[in-house]
Amino acid sequence: MDLRAPEWPGERLLHRLAVADAAITFELGGARTLAEREVRRAESTSRARAEYVALGLSSRAGYVTDGEGRDRFLCAPTGAKGRVHYPDLLVASPGGLLAVEVEISEKAPAELRRVLRAYRDARAVFGQVVYLATEPVMALVHGYVHPQTGVWTDGVAQQVGLLPPGPPEYRPDSPFLVRHFQPKEPGVAHQLDLRQLPEAWRVDFGRWKTLRARWERERSGGLGFLAWWLGQRP
Repeated sequence: MDLRAPEWPGERLLHRLAVADAAITFELGGARTLAEREVRRAESTSRARAEYVALGLSSRAGYVTDGEGRDRFLCAPTGAKGRVHYPDLLVASPGGLLAVEVEISEKAPAELRRVLRAYRDARAVFGQVVYLATEPVMALVHGYVHPQTGVWTDGVAQQVGLLPPGPPEYRPDSPFLVRHFQPKEPGVAHQLDLRQLPEAWRVDFGRWKTLRARWERERSGGLGFLAWWLGQRP
């Protein structure tokens, strides 16, 4: 993984660390992973190289043709002029490549719509697409229930046809799957939680660890840590 300091405005080191956390989790489970830069290198070499890498990760290698007529084995075309989207991680899977997106902050709906359309149209390449996302991103991707009215609002995935209308009913083998991202590395988890709270609520790492330990002991009704934490404040 490339964990150098950010090289241009807007690049997020926390996102790089979150992707590394996800990759390590997959690899500790016995899966082989490729980072985005490795995928870019394979795709930029030749068609044969990209197909060879795909076959090294899966028993089958599907492809989709981009806007310039080039066959793509490891990424999703996003429109004309050969533009493509590379997943944060590719994970080896017998049923086809597993594309993993680690989303810790909300994208503009138009940008998210562009990427999800690309994945919708690249089913020949990816056996499954998994979004590991924070709660605000999950709501944007696959919808949410209004806390007061109880009315369901579809997300971008429903709008582009990746999911049927209404609350999603995921299975482990669903072609498109959204999961709550919960990093294993405490430092990453701490920083990620702080990003989702008002500044006045932010605490240092020691206090955060104490709160997490208390949540582990007291949680009930399936409340996530942030929802539980918000309930502690008067």
